[in-house]
Amino acid sequence: MTSFLTHRARVHDAQLPLHRRHSALRTCLTVFAPYGLRATYHHLTLSAAIPRRLEADPDALARAVEELHEARVLWLVRAEEYAVQRRSEKQAGRRAVPNPRPWWLRSWWESPERAWFEDPFRHPSL
Repeated sequence: MTSFLTHRARVHDAQLPLHRRHSALRTCLTVFAPYGLRATYHHLTLSAAIPRRLEADPDALARAVEELHEARVLWLVRAEEYAVQRRSEKQAGRRAVPNPRPWWLRSWWESPERAWFEDPFRHPSL
């Protein structure tokens, strides 16, 4: 499986046909979709103003993938901070994860607002 950054570069590659760039954006979403795939894609279509006909605004794909990339960078930083925190807690003898677990560790079925996975028009209040 190729990485998020590889597909991000493909979205920016103006030499590729638009449908391939759009496919690369969708692959980025399979790697990182903080609201769930459909809701995150819906959010990106609104925020980056992705038109139905990609030829009308091909730069919208780049705007969308950059927004997704920025969110992923923030998430990775927070995940690393959490990993450092958990290592120190484990060394101190606290093995159990606090309940409720942080939102980035929850599975979709554990989320109290899991409806956003079923309804792409409902976005979480994060």
